Amino acid sequence: MAKLIDILQQERDRGTEAQWGVIHLYKTGMFYSAYEWSAWLISVITYNDKVRMATKDRSPLSVIRINMANSDETFCRVGFPLKSIEKYIPERIGFNSEDDKHITVTIALPQPKDGTAVTYERLLKAVDEWKKAQPIKEPKDKKDGNPQEDTDRQPAQGAAKAKPAKSTIGIQGGQGGLIMQIMSYQLSARTPMENYEFIQRLQQQIASIL
Repeated sequence: MAKLIDILQQERDRGTEAQWGVIHLYKTGMFYSAYEWSAWLISVITYNDKVRMATKDRSPLSVIRINMANSDETFCRVGFPLKSIEKYIPERIGFNSEDDKHITVTIALPQPKDGTAVTYERLLKAVDEWKKAQPIKEPKDKKDGNPQEDTDRQPAQGAAKAKPAKSTIGIQGGQGGLIMQIMSYQLSARTPMENYEFIQRLQQQIASIL
């Protein structure tokens, strides 16, 4: 998968009209992730309230806003299962596979109800206002470390991603600790992306025990 810094830069490069309606999707396991402008296009345009209420599963799409590592900046991300692309992006006018981990979906932007033209400045303002309205996800505890790594599997730039410390398993009680985590985890109350990340963390802990 592309580096996070490159993905975010790509989302900022929206100066031409041909780029306004392009959604960049990145495959991570069994999920697609979209960031910043692309995340806004999905959350506000393709999976808006009208579209959502017309589906059988009317749950809103979870938006995660995350602090950048070693920076005051934040970025937003949404994720959904690969098989659900028709649900979250039901109408599209273009589809391209950039590589095995990156696809682009082009959609038609709706025209403003007041009859004025769509402009870059207007869209940028809408994306910024939407982003600021999203709550920032905080690390669950000090062991979580870098929230950018925890939610996007992307290490901080210039530094290798730290491996889970062996002592973490000891603190959590080895196999007993894993069982308690599984038994106390509220699967039905979490989003598919949160469930996926929880399973990944369990796999890391089990690998440290074996």
